[in-house]
Amino acid sequence: MALGNWFQSKKNRWAVDRLHRSIQDQALRPDFYYEGGARDNFSGRFEMTSLLAALMFRRLRAAGGGGKALAQDVFDALFDGFDEALRDIGTGDLTVGKKIRKMGEAFYGRAKAYDDALASNNELELQHSLVRNLGLADTEMERFGRYVWLVESTLKRHTDEQLMSGEVNWPRLP
Repeated sequence: MALGNWFQSKKNRWAVDRLHRSIQDQALRPDFYYEGGARDNFSGRFEMTSLLAALMFRRLRAAGGGGKALAQDVFDALFDGFDEALRDIGTGDLTVGKKIRKMGEAFYGRAKAYDDALASNNELELQHSLVRNLGLADTEMERFGRYVWLVESTLKRHTDEQLMSGEVNWPRLP
């Protein structure tokens, strides 16, 4: 039995690493910032990562208990990465914990706003959340709104097995 748990945890760690890397790679695409209009700084990259992670976690929740557990593990990995990034940019050890706590609260607030807008199919609410959180110009809100809906439909086309193994194919910003 213990050996079976070891194999399961190794498989899960692999999926966590793949999803974490996938979210980060997608969030750091230059077209979101240079052409897309999102703020190109630590805050803007946090917001883009939060958006993509929230969309991924929304889909993983639909995969049942295993998906919820995987989402939590990926969340933990993302925030470990944020902790490391804060330290890399010179944030003092005494303030990192406070900043991470605030970032966690911000993430959950944004995830709820995105989830509510998507669940109610409210495009305007979604667009205003994107403008507020990503720092977009009003001229970019429709394009980013279309992108979020595109990600949502793309993730729905992935099977639970694909996502549980860490496989995800992100669409490009229109």
